[in-house]
Formats: sequence, structure tokens, C-alpha cells
Amino acid sequence: MFEKCHKCARGLECKDDAITLKSGYWWEWRNETYRDRYRDFITNLMASLPALDASSVQYPFHVPTPYKCPREESCDGGINSQCQSGYEGPLCEVCSLGYYKRLKTCKECPSKKWIVAQLSIVTAIIFFIAIALPLMVRRMKKGTRKRPLVDTLLSKLKIVIGFYQVTYGLLQAFSYIKWPGTLQVIAQYSEILQMDVYQIAPIHCLFPGFRVNAFGSLFTIMTMNAAVIGISSITYGVRKIIILRRRSPQSDDKSKSIAGTKEIVFKNLFFFLYVTYLSTCVKTANVLPLACQKLCRDEKEESCSYYMKADYSIQCQGTKYNHGLILAYVSAAYIFVLPLSSFIVLWRQRRLVVIAGANLFQDSRSGMEIVSGLCFLFKNYNNCTWYWELVEMSRKVILTSGLILVGQESRSYIGLAWVIAGMYGVFFSWMKPIKDATENRLMATSLAVTVVNLGIGAVSRIPAENISATVDSYTDSVLFKVLVLGANTLVIGVLVGKVTVFSIFLTHTVRKCDQL
Repeated sequence: MFEKCHKCARGLECKDDAITLKSGYWWEWRNETYRDRYRDFITNLMASLPALDASSVQYPFHVPTPYKCPREESCDGGINSQCQSGYEGPLCEVCSLGYYKRLKTCKECPSKKWIVAQLSIVTAIIFFIAIALPLMVRRMKKGTRKRPLVDTLLSKLKIVIGFYQVTYGLLQAFSYIKWPGTLQVIAQYSEILQMDVYQIAPIHCLFPGFRVNAFGSLFTIMTMNAAVIGISSITYGVRKIIILRRRSPQSDDKSKSIAGTKEIVFKNLFFFLYVTYLSTCVKTANVLPLACQKLCRDEKEESCSYYMKADYSIQCQGTKYNHGLILAYVSAAYIFVLPLSSFIVLWRQRRLVVIAGANLFQDSRSGMEIVSGLCFLFKNYNNCTWYWELVEMSRKVILTSGLILVGQESRSYIGLAWVIAGMYGVFFSWMKPIKDATENRLMATSLAVTVVNLGIGAVSRIPAENISATVDSYTDSVLFKVLVLGANTLVIGVLVGKVTVFSIFLTHTVRKCDQL
């Protein structure tokens, strides 16, 4: 019927001279006429008494090219290439109305109470960073401590937040891998640390007519960063006016108060910007042209479209996309400017940072408030490795964002990330850049668990390869779940254990002092 024999391509089910699409694959017809003509051809081919004229026994057009769906369960296959309930669009990767996406899976919109609960957690985190932390800084006396308690807390918190951000970013970057369910659950809770409002509280679940795409998410995170910068400037300006209007006979006290206010503002501002930095990098990488996929309607590739892998509802072509790229390039500039400017500021003052140490930040008249605001970047490192946080940030960006631009659905890229993570872990253990032994162990633990997670991904099944790996038979076992859950909670467990021991020791000491 087809004049000659053709090889049955991957994703097609060939039977009785007829071709249909397998489950887990997707294709798109050039138009409905081609599809209806093919359906009539198949119907006639299967009939007991088929029509035998030339137009009935031959199909003159090309059959669409099949593509493996990133989430094979969402594609039903068939001539119409239907999607499962909750999915639609190219490769069945767009969530239908009433659903929202989480780690490449479309889930039903949560209740408003659940959304409010998650927003409350984020609000509490922001409240702690923006309000409670400054109060702690103001009430603590730094004179007798080489390192303020708040700086110690920030440095440990920075390690824990960074680990779970990397975990979430890795599962997003390698979302085509069949990750174990326990690891996906950990990543879902880790997304709160990404400050991604639309993941925490999907806006279209509250307002069905308002859908936010990948460019909308990037615009939101950039607006948040800009808003925090603006609010910090306003806060400092208002506080400065209040201080200057005080009836104080000594102008030196006013200058100290202004310098102290500037230090607190810078500390909170930079900490927030660095917490949202990885999320900004990921969202920027998702919308760049390198992160787009080419989908063609047939093997001749005469009718092809480019879609954004992070959001298949957006085509990577046309005027609207080009206008959105302006925001992406602005965000890319911000990604380079923030760490580069921080490095330049610290490098110019590196002698004071190394020589003066903690005493630098006790003198509010030194004019070093911006360096004090950046102290969480270098305060916990040795003098010769004061720059290490920027190296650490580069590692996070490469693992969570860099591979988005160059990676394909291949095991080689997860292997590359595994090698990078392992080599960095060895290098870190050799250098031991952190002064505090507890923080060194905490960081080394986080790096080791990241290597474990990448190892799990390297041996897990990739649907695009259509090969089952040996780990699949263990992913549902209780032992495997315990190992994955235990490894990924070990980082925060080390911190909680250290805080618990310190609290017990402090309580015991206070009781002894009261008895005396």
C-alpha cells in the first residue's frame, strides 16, 4: 500500500501496514485535512471490503514525526496524539486550567488554605531576615566576641539554604530523569527556599483567568529584587532623616547611628539578593534561545517550531518572544554584575578584610558599611580564601543553570554534573576554606549528599533512552526510600543537632550561674 517497505521509527506502532503513535509519544499534524485523510485511509485499510481506487489505497502525505514526551505518562498516543487529563499543548507539557506545574508534573490546584499556609511560611522567613535579624544585631554586643552570633547563624543558614536550592535546581535541570519519589518530595519543600511565589502560591489557581508563563516568572523575581532594593533605600532614607532630626548634642552619635543603620540595611539587602540569586539564574537560563527545542511536523522539517523547554506554551520566535528577551538580557546582566561588583568591593578592601578581621565591623566610623553588609560572604572563611563564596556560587550556577543551556536528554550530562560535583567536593575537602570546623563538616556533608543525589540520577531511568535501569526495582522499596530521605535530611540534621547541643549546654550553664 505504501509502494515500498519503510522502517518503523521509534515511537510508532506498525501493524497491518498501518501506523499509529505509541503511548508516551506525541506528534502534530500539519493540518486537520492531513489527519482526517489518514484516518480515512486507515479505516479503509482495515475494512473487510476496502475501496481499491488509487486515492483510497495510498496516502500521499508524510506521517508526522514522533517525539518522546518528557513525562511519558501524560501522552496517550494514538492518531490524535491525545494528552492525559490535566495536560495539553506540545509534548503534553502545558498544564490545563485548574492545574499547576511542579517538577514537570501537572497537579490539581491546592486549596486556598494550603496556599495561605505556604505563603505564611515564606512571610515568616522574610520577617526573620528583614526584622528579627536586625533586632538581634542591634541587641547583641560585639565587643567581647570575635565573631557575632548573628554572623555565625547566617553562615550556617547560608550553607543549608544553598544545599536545598541546589537539590531543587538539579531536579529541575534534569527533570527528564525518573527521580525517586522521596527525592521529589524533598525538592517540593525545597522550592520554598527559591522564593518562587508562583510555585508556592500558583496565581492562576486563585484567579483562573490569569496565567503566568516563564517570562512572567522571570519578571516577578526581577521585580522582587528591584522592590527589595527600593524598600531598602527608602528605609535607610527615612531612618537617616529621623536620626538627623534628633536633638542630640553630639554629632558623632548621629554618625554612628547612621552608619549602623546603613550596615543593617546592606546586610539584609545583600543576603536577600543572594538567596534569590540561584532562582534568578535558573529563570533567566530557561527563557534564553539556547534552552529552546525544535519540533517539526514531519521528517522533511519544512514546518517546524521552536518551543521553550521550561514552558511549552511559549514559542521561541516572533515579536513577542523577542521583546521578552530584552528582560532576559537585563536579568543576565544583573547575574554577572551582582557577584562581580561584590568581588571588586571585597578585593579593593582585601587588606582591611584580612588584617582588621572582626574589628573592622566594630568601628562604625570606618566607612566600611557596604563591606560589613557583605561580611556573610567571607566572614566564615580563612583569610587566604576570603573569595571562596564566589567560587561556591559559580558551582551552584553551573549545576543548576549552566547545564540547562547545553544539556540534552542524555545520561552523559548527568554524568558530567556528577564529575563536576565530585571534583569540587574533593577540592573543598583538600582546601578546607572555612575557619569553623562545624561549618566545614556541614559544607562537606552537603557536597557529599549532592554527589549521592547525582549518582542516583546517573543510574535512574531516562524515558528518552527507552532503557530501564537497575535502580527502578528498588525505588519503591522501603530501604531505598529511607536511604534517600536520610541522606537529604542529613544536612539540616547536622545543623539542628549542633543547635540542640549548644542550647542544652547554654541552659546548663545558665542554671549553674543562677545557683551561684
